Amino acid sequence: MCAFDFFTAEDSSIAFLPLVVECTVFLITIVFLFFELIQDDEIIIPISQTTIFWIAAAFILYFAGNFVLFMYAKISIQDESFRKNYTFIYSSVTILKNILLCIGVTIKEKRIIPEEETEEDEDFSDDIPLSKKNLDFLDFDNDSR
Repeated sequence: MCAFDFFTAEDSSIAFLPLVVECTVFLITIVFLFFELIQDDEIIIPISQTTIFWIAAAFILYFAGNFVLFMYAKISIQDESFRKNYTFIYSSVTILKNILLCIGVTIKEKRIIPEEETEEDEDFSDDIPLSKKNLDFLDFDNDSR
């Protein structure tokens, strides 16, 4: 799509249509991901304590902000005051995205052991711990056989 827009453009301008389509596709994909995460019955911890939530939130903010910006930029890119606002909005959205990505990368998810595994572990908890007293019959140095 970018190549088509590049070759059919009458002047050397930014191809906003492919950017809008890209933002739309990613927004739909991320919203679908959120829907799947919320519908998952196996998740026990809150969704905001997972890495995928923060990464998805970063990109949904980024693509939503840029979607509106790219839609409006096609009409107003020649206006000097819009260019300053464009740069400010784009930079702000990018910085917020990077902050949320940093939170997502640094968050430590709690590991929850499923109940099936904990029941198996409980069966072995009654074993006698190995000690020298319990292993006296393995004394090979003693010639009393």
